[in-house]
Amino acid sequence: MQYFLENIPIEVEKKKIKNMHIYVKPPFGDVLITAPKYITDKQIKEFIRERADWIIENVERMQEIPAITYDTGDTISVWGEAFTLEVYEDTRYSMTLGDDGIATLVVREGCTQEQKEAFVLEWYRDELKERVEILLPQWEEYTGLHCSSWQSKNMKSRWGTCNTKTKKIWLNVKLAEHPVECLEYVILHELAHTVVPNHGPEFKAILTRFMPEWKQVKKKLNGKE
Repeated sequence: MQYFLENIPIEVEKKKIKNMHIYVKPPFGDVLITAPKYITDKQIKEFIRERADWIIENVERMQEIPAITYDTGDTISVWGEAFTLEVYEDTRYSMTLGDDGIATLVVREGCTQEQKEAFVLEWYRDELKERVEILLPQWEEYTGLHCSSWQSKNMKSRWGTCNTKTKKIWLNVKLAEHPVECLEYVILHELAHTVVPNHGPEFKAILTRFMPEWKQVKKKLNGKE
């Protein structure tokens, strides 16, 4: 279901939960409300009205972040560290990170912004793969929880997801922009879903047992610190 606050679309998902929750998700300020299955349309609209100022403020804050055009002078983040782009043209794509905080991006002559973005996204995918192949087995051994397989994809409103039946997990490619501890939190989050499908007390107990500071890491990941 979808509702609107002024010109802001709000997605509503009904689940087996007790209370309504609202999320403004990076990077684009997408708004999601999760609600119990018995909640009425009238109650949802009232919930949105009561939180209208908060929704608008947080959506505007995220949308004020300048769009990256992948040109010289833009700033990108790699594992939580900021790098200034220097872009050059050549016959092949590549990107290297310098100790001086410069990320050198080499692109083909005449390439479009979309092509540059696609290359950087694949570069992030390689970075993520390298880290996950080390960290996932460590977290599986530490927790005793195991996934059947994992894959990366560019997700707009989720950092990760888990198929609770097949135990396969997906991780957002753009986790490579954030500190490694954020990736570890998402890995733990999705591993917990291999045994607990919801976000109830049992699920949170798993997070607290294996990462006592998970709430602080989650806030950092979602830009609330």
